Amino acid sequence: MKPIAIYKYFFTLLFVFSITFAFGQNTKYDEIIIKDKIYKPGSSWLKIGEGYGFHKSINKFELNTLISGTFRIKNLYFQGGYHVSSDKFFTQPTYQKLNDFYIATGWRKETQKANITAFIGPTYAYGGTFDHAVDTGGVVKNWYRGFSELGIYGCIDYTFKIFYDLGFGISIYGSANKEYSVVGIQAHFYFSGAFKGEIK
Repeated sequence: MKPIAIYKYFFTLLFVFSITFAFGQNTKYDEIIIKDKIYKPGSSWLKIGEGYGFHKSINKFELNTLISGTFRIKNLYFQGGYHVSSDKFFTQPTYQKLNDFYIATGWRKETQKANITAFIGPTYAYGGTFDHAVDTGGVVKNWYRGFSELGIYGCIDYTFKIFYDLGFGISIYGSANKEYSVVGIQAHFYFSGAFKGEIK
């Protein structure tokens, strides 16, 4: 299967899965009590992730970092975030970098010990990517080109909750646009706003 076909299948399945379940939910969000602490299911959360991805255009692996926030309106979840993929850690200067600012909608299954989600949505992507190499007197120099494109971002998360509002997990993600497309995996931390107080 060609790499571009893998991207198409990934995003198509994620979109159908997310939208089908998002609009099919009819969940109640009554407060719950766990060990004298009060929690609110369906609360917003923050995710911070770090991992590796595969850049299909140049056939190389890259580092990726993500920070996102998710909130709920009735039974619909919305997520906004920043994703970066590069040949170096995102704080280091490099010409080879994808920056994604995205918004997404999706599906969530929350239990006392797990948070399982799938999100997909449009992204504004910009950065630089390898264009060609020039050999000048035995010295090879890489040339890069800048880009600014609209694209699509999608991710599937499984989070194990240490506490009801704190956990860690694994994310599978993909980001695609005309100039720079990657798929990868991340380890992430999960911070929820579910805690509402204690029973005195």
